[in-house]
Amino acid sequence: MARACKCPQRCLSITTRGVFSGITALIRSHCLIVILILLAACSSGAIPLRETQVVDGLSITLDTPDRPRMNTAIDFVVLLQDAKGQPIDDASVYLDLDMPAMPMGVTQPVALPDGPGRYWARTAYTMEGLWEITVVVERAEETYRATFRRDVLK
Repeated sequence: MARACKCPQRCLSITTRGVFSGITALIRSHCLIVILILLAACSSGAIPLRETQVVDGLSITLDTPDRPRMNTAIDFVVLLQDAKGQPIDDASVYLDLDMPAMPMGVTQPVALPDGPGRYWARTAYTMEGLWEITVVVERAEETYRATFRRDVLK
């Protein structure tokens, strides 16, 4: 059997504390949900899209974000392997970015060596739409070209 409280201030204090405790828990759970949504949204362009082409025995792989956005720095990673699957470290690599529907001028960032058979470049797309990225590899008096397509979002 519940006892009636003889002190209204004490009852009010206990009741208020319970309400605030519930509100605090609710706020924390909503903050956690918002943080998770923001993390998912921020990481949506970070999923790499990997494509490989073989040109005259040279395997050229391009890694880029799956959903690149215009006017945002984009990392391009090029992986090179010979016909035996060995990494190629002695090449000069650059990218030639072009928008077929509306030529944007010359955008040719140089890809710097970044580990065994790995080359890295950073640039930005200046317009939304379909872009072609031609990876140009110069090695031992030979030039290899592989063209990849990316759809760029606003």
